[in-house]
Amino acid sequence: MTVIAAATAAGVVVAKKAIHPRPKRTVTVVDVDVDSASITVPSDEQTRSPGEYRVYFHDGQHSILVGDVLDDDGRHVRRTILGEPATVPAADDKLVWSGYLLDTPAAVSSSFEEVAITADGDPRKAWYFPVAGATTWAIHVHGIHSGRQAILRAVPDTLSAGMSSLVIGYRGDVEDGRGLPATFGTDEWHDLDAAMRHAVNHGAERLVLVGWSMGATIALHAAARSALRNQIDAMILVCPALDWFAALRAGASKAGFPGVLGSMGALTLTIPGLARLAGLRKAIPTRWMRPAPPAGLPILLIHSSGDRDVPLEVSKRFAATPGASATLVEIAPCPHGMELNREPEPFHRSIARFLSSTSALSRADRVRE
Repeated sequence: MTVIAAATAAGVVVAKKAIHPRPKRTVTVVDVDVDSASITVPSDEQTRSPGEYRVYFHDGQHSILVGDVLDDDGRHVRRTILGEPATVPAADDKLVWSGYLLDTPAAVSSSFEEVAITADGDPRKAWYFPVAGATTWAIHVHGIHSGRQAILRAVPDTLSAGMSSLVIGYRGDVEDGRGLPATFGTDEWHDLDAAMRHAVNHGAERLVLVGWSMGATIALHAAARSALRNQIDAMILVCPALDWFAALRAGASKAGFPGVLGSMGALTLTIPGLARLAGLRKAIPTRWMRPAPPAGLPILLIHSSGDRDVPLEVSKRFAATPGASATLVEIAPCPHGMELNREPEPFHRSIARFLSSTSALSRADRVRE
């Protein structure tokens, strides 16, 4: 009994950590050399990954773009500072490392609007990027404990494909402000459903869902359950969370704990009494923890072999599911969610090819030359 009680308690702790918001991980600046336009930080999996990244400092009030690695001795890595930022961090400043190359809607397009979409009585903000005459709309859905700015970097791909694009928030995200626990799409898909209805009510005839990480889970739930699911022509899923048992196992292993603790945490969320102890109003149905691909719906998966939060093997199994019409594009090793930063050309090219080869685009919306 003691062992069972301990295992149950451990599962609740892991579940709480997975579903509740927590502070962003930071790295401490070692040195900034203005003359050489370089910054030195501790070397780790994230800071030494090739590509361009945006780092935030002074509690997110400022950011700079950093470029490729100049040198890495295993303890510290030095990278270029791109552009000529008005404000740069100093030694001992705390940085939040991100893949947000474009982090404001104006950086994507000067032609955007902020709109309100109501779901279950609560209005939520969305950024709308119109394309004149478009009958296909792309709806972009961010990942867990994140916000709309996280996925602006892929909006140019759908705009280039001739699609009006909608970047949405949902209950419990960083803009919500209520600190609600994530439900791995069980509740959040209703906000995507409301966005789909908004799009259809404003002229969309066909829909393309673009989901990142947990946003992929949300998109799959909408494709299975929305009354508008037959108007979804395609899905693009980046670093997709397709199996939350596997994701929590990976998270436990990454943190240095046995993977079985992650499995216990995932199982906790499916058991009514334990799910409430973890902070959920109701348990998540086990089948919802592993959403299935909608039969015949074209799906593009973009995933890195270096993802230690959401294993690539899950995407491989998902793509191989009988009846699935899924294409997997593997990106060189990089941390979770950094696929575009690591290999921007393959990222953009695979999306352009996918959209031009599916029925997602009506004749009026064909990819522009």
